[in-house]
Amino acid sequence: MKRILTFFTFIWILFLFMASPVHGSQQNIIDISGTFSETNQLFDLENIKPGDWADRELTISNKRDNEINYDIEIEYEDGSRMFYDELFIEIKSTDEQLFYDKLTNFTTIKDLTLAANEDETLKMQLTFPPELGNEFQGLTTKATITIISHDDNDEESSTFTLSTDSQSMNNDSFLPDTATFIFNFLVIGIVLLLAGSIIYLIIKKKKLA
Repeated sequence: MKRILTFFTFIWILFLFMASPVHGSQQNIIDISGTFSETNQLFDLENIKPGDWADRELTISNKRDNEINYDIEIEYEDGSRMFYDELFIEIKSTDEQLFYDKLTNFTTIKDLTLAANEDETLKMQLTFPPELGNEFQGLTTKATITIISHDDNDEESSTFTLSTDSQSMNNDSFLPDTATFIFNFLVIGIVLLLAGSIIYLIIKKKKLA
Protein backbone atom coordinates (compact mmCIF):
# COMPACT_ATOMS: atom_id res chain seq x y z
CA MET A 1 0.00 0.00 0.00
CA LYS A 2 2.83 2.38 0.89
CA ARG A 3 4.50 1.66 -2.43
CA ILE A 4 1.30 2.49 -4.30
CA LEU A 5 0.88 5.71 -2.31
CA THR A 6 4.50 6.67 -2.94
CA PHE A 7 4.11 5.95 -6.65
CA PHE A 8 1.02 8.16 -7.00
CA THR A 9 2.67 10.90 -4.94
CA PHE A 10 5.64 10.83 -7.31
CA ILE A 11 3.35 10.97 -10.35
CA TRP A 12 1.44 13.93 -8.83
CA ILE A 13 4.63 15.88 -8.11
CA LEU A 14 5.92 15.17 -11.62
CA PHE A 15 2.61 16.37 -13.11
CA LEU A 16 2.75 19.61 -11.12
CA PHE A 17 6.32 20.25 -12.23
CA MET A 18 5.48 19.68 -15.90
CA ALA A 19 2.31 21.79 -15.75
CA SER A 20 3.91 24.78 -14.04
CA PRO A 21 4.94 27.47 -16.57
CA VAL A 22 8.55 28.52 -16.61
CA HIS A 23 8.80 32.33 -16.50
CA GLY A 24 11.82 33.83 -18.17
CA SER A 25 13.45 37.04 -17.12
CA GLN A 26 13.84 38.40 -20.64
CA GLN A 27 13.77 42.19 -20.74
CA ASN A 28 12.41 44.41 -23.48
CA ILE A 29 15.06 45.70 -25.84
CA ILE A 30 13.76 49.27 -25.74
CA ASP A 31 11.15 51.43 -24.07
CA ILE A 32 9.52 54.26 -26.05
CA SER A 33 7.87 57.35 -24.61
CA GLY A 34 6.81 60.53 -26.34
CA THR A 35 4.13 63.04 -27.30
CA PHE A 36 0.95 61.22 -28.21
CA SER A 37 -2.60 62.32 -28.98
CA GLU A 38 -5.59 61.60 -26.73
CA THR A 39 -6.23 58.49 -28.86
CA ASN A 40 -2.64 57.32 -28.22
CA GLN A 41 -1.57 58.05 -31.79
CA LEU A 42 1.68 59.74 -32.70
CA PHE A 43 0.07 61.99 -35.33
CA ASP A 44 -3.71 62.45 -35.22
CA LEU A 45 -4.34 65.70 -37.07
CA GLU A 46 -7.73 67.11 -38.05
CA ASN A 47 -8.69 69.93 -40.40
CA ILE A 48 -5.14 70.81 -41.35
CA LYS A 49 -4.61 73.24 -44.18
CA PRO A 50 -1.67 74.13 -46.46
CA GLY A 51 1.20 75.52 -44.43
CA ASP A 52 0.25 73.69 -41.22
CA TRP A 53 2.73 71.43 -39.45
CA ALA A 54 2.94 69.33 -36.28
CA ASP A 55 5.96 68.43 -34.11
CA ARG A 56 6.33 65.18 -32.19
CA GLU A 57 9.06 63.55 -30.11
CA LEU A 58 9.87 59.92 -29.33
CA THR A 59 12.40 59.02 -26.66
CA ILE A 60 13.95 55.58 -27.20
CA SER A 61 15.58 53.96 -24.16
CA ASN A 62 17.92 50.99 -24.52
CA LYS A 63 17.02 48.61 -21.67
CA ARG A 64 19.83 46.19 -22.35
CA ASP A 65 23.38 46.10 -21.03
CA ASN A 66 24.67 45.88 -24.57
CA GLU A 67 24.58 48.07 -27.68
CA ILE A 68 21.49 47.66 -29.85
CA ASN A 69 20.42 48.81 -33.32
CA TYR A 70 17.05 50.00 -34.53
CA ASP A 71 15.33 50.76 -37.84
CA ILE A 72 12.55 53.22 -38.70
CA GLU A 73 9.89 52.29 -41.24
CA ILE A 74 6.92 54.31 -42.55
CA GLU A 75 4.23 52.61 -44.64
CA TYR A 76 1.07 53.95 -46.28
CA GLU A 77 -1.96 52.16 -44.87
CA ASP A 78 -5.28 53.72 -45.93
CA GLY A 79 -7.02 56.80 -47.33
CA SER A 80 -5.84 59.12 -50.10
CA ARG A 81 -2.53 58.01 -51.57
CA MET A 82 -2.25 61.37 -53.37
CA PHE A 83 -2.48 63.24 -50.06
CA TYR A 84 0.02 60.87 -48.42
CA ASP A 85 2.52 61.31 -51.25
CA GLU A 86 2.56 65.11 -50.88
CA LEU A 87 3.06 65.34 -47.11
CA PHE A 88 6.59 66.18 -45.91
CA ILE A 89 8.23 64.62 -42.89
CA GLU A 90 11.46 65.52 -41.14
CA ILE A 91 13.11 63.10 -38.72
CA LYS A 92 16.05 64.18 -36.59
CA SER A 93 18.04 62.32 -33.96
CA THR A 94 19.99 64.01 -31.22
CA ASP A 95 22.83 65.08 -33.47
CA GLU A 96 21.77 64.68 -37.12
CA GLN A 97 18.97 64.96 -39.66
CA LEU A 98 17.92 61.46 -40.70
CA PHE A 99 15.30 62.34 -43.32
CA TYR A 100 13.61 65.39 -44.81
CA ASP A 101 11.44 64.83 -47.88
CA LYS A 102 7.99 63.73 -49.02
CA LEU A 103 6.54 60.62 -47.41
CA THR A 104 6.40 58.99 -50.83
CA ASN A 105 10.22 59.14 -51.00
CA PHE A 106 10.77 57.61 -47.57
CA THR A 107 12.91 54.48 -47.37
CA THR A 108 13.71 52.51 -44.24
CA ILE A 109 16.30 54.15 -42.02
CA LYS A 110 18.47 51.22 -40.97
CA ASP A 111 20.92 50.32 -38.23
CA LEU A 112 20.74 53.35 -35.98
CA THR A 113 22.92 52.58 -32.97
CA LEU A 114 22.06 53.08 -29.31
CA ALA A 115 24.61 52.37 -26.59
CA ALA A 116 23.84 50.22 -23.56
CA ASN A 117 21.34 51.80 -21.14
CA GLU A 118 21.32 55.05 -23.14
CA ASP A 119 18.43 57.22 -24.40
CA GLU A 120 17.92 59.00 -27.70
CA THR A 121 15.22 61.46 -28.72
CA LEU A 122 13.79 61.43 -32.23
CA LYS A 123 12.16 64.68 -33.35
CA MET A 124 9.56 64.46 -36.12
CA GLN A 125 7.80 67.24 -38.01
CA LEU A 126 4.93 66.52 -40.40
CA THR A 127 4.14 69.35 -42.85
CA PHE A 128 1.24 70.05 -45.23
CA PRO A 129 3.12 72.00 -47.96
CA PRO A 130 1.76 75.56 -48.37
CA GLU A 131 1.71 75.39 -52.17
CA LEU A 132 -0.93 72.65 -52.32
CA GLY A 133 -4.41 73.72 -53.39
CA ASN A 134 -8.10 72.91 -53.44
CA GLU A 135 -7.71 69.39 -54.83
CA PHE A 136 -6.65 68.25 -51.35
CA GLN A 137 -9.72 69.56 -49.52
CA GLY A 138 -11.44 66.98 -47.35
CA LEU A 139 -8.93 64.19 -48.01
CA THR A 140 -7.73 61.81 -45.30
CA THR A 141 -4.73 59.53 -45.14
CA LYS A 142 -3.28 57.02 -42.70
CA ALA A 143 0.14 55.43 -42.29
CA THR A 144 2.12 53.46 -39.73
CA ILE A 145 5.49 54.34 -38.25
CA THR A 146 7.35 51.26 -37.01
CA ILE A 147 10.51 51.15 -34.93
CA ILE A 148 12.26 47.78 -35.06
CA SER A 149 14.94 47.21 -32.42
CA HIS A 150 17.36 44.30 -32.44
CA ASP A 151 20.57 42.96 -31.00
CA ASP A 152 22.42 39.67 -31.54
CA ASN A 153 19.73 37.65 -29.78
CA ASP A 154 16.34 39.35 -30.04
CA GLU A 155 14.15 41.58 -32.19
CA GLU A 156 11.01 43.54 -31.37
CA SER A 157 8.89 46.18 -33.07
CA SER A 158 6.73 49.10 -31.91
CA THR A 159 4.12 50.61 -34.24
CA PHE A 160 2.58 54.08 -34.14
CA THR A 161 -0.21 55.61 -36.22
CA LEU A 162 0.01 58.65 -38.47
CA SER A 163 -3.50 59.89 -39.28
CA THR A 164 -4.51 63.21 -40.79
CA ASP A 165 -7.31 64.89 -42.73
CA SER A 166 -7.31 68.18 -44.60
CA GLN A 167 -9.76 70.99 -44.06
CA SER A 168 -13.11 70.55 -45.81
CA MET A 169 -14.87 73.27 -47.80
CA ASN A 170 -17.66 74.92 -45.79
CA ASN A 171 -19.12 78.35 -45.11
CA ASP A 172 -16.51 79.20 -42.50
CA SER A 173 -13.27 77.94 -43.99
CA PHE A 174 -11.88 77.21 -47.41
CA LEU A 175 -8.57 76.95 -49.19
CA PRO A 176 -7.99 79.95 -51.47
CA ASP A 177 -7.51 79.41 -55.18
CA THR A 178 -4.27 81.35 -55.54
CA ALA A 179 -4.38 81.70 -59.34
CA THR A 180 -7.95 83.05 -59.31
CA PHE A 181 -7.10 85.50 -56.52
CA ILE A 182 -4.12 86.92 -58.42
CA PHE A 183 -6.15 87.25 -61.64
CA ASN A 184 -8.95 89.10 -59.84
CA PHE A 185 -6.43 91.37 -58.14
CA LEU A 186 -4.87 92.30 -61.50
CA VAL A 187 -8.26 93.00 -63.09
CA ILE A 188 -9.25 95.31 -60.22
CA GLY A 189 -5.90 97.10 -60.48
CA ILE A 190 -6.29 97.67 -64.22
CA VAL A 191 -9.85 98.98 -63.78
CA LEU A 192 -8.72 101.43 -61.08
CA LEU A 193 -5.80 102.57 -63.22
CA LEU A 194 -8.05 103.23 -66.23
CA ALA A 195 -10.60 105.06 -64.08
CA GLY A 196 -7.88 107.24 -62.57
CA SER A 197 -6.45 108.02 -66.02
CA ILE A 198 -9.87 109.02 -67.39
CA ILE A 199 -10.58 111.29 -64.41
CA TYR A 200 -7.13 112.89 -64.79
CA LEU A 201 -7.71 113.57 -68.50
CA ILE A 202 -11.15 115.08 -67.82
CA ILE A 203 -9.76 117.42 -65.13
CA LYS A 204 -6.84 118.41 -67.36
CA LYS A 205 -9.20 119.13 -70.29
CA LYS A 206 -11.40 121.38 -68.12
CA LYS A 207 -8.37 123.38 -66.99
CA LEU A 208 -7.26 123.95 -70.59
CA ALA A 209 -10.76 125.14 -71.49
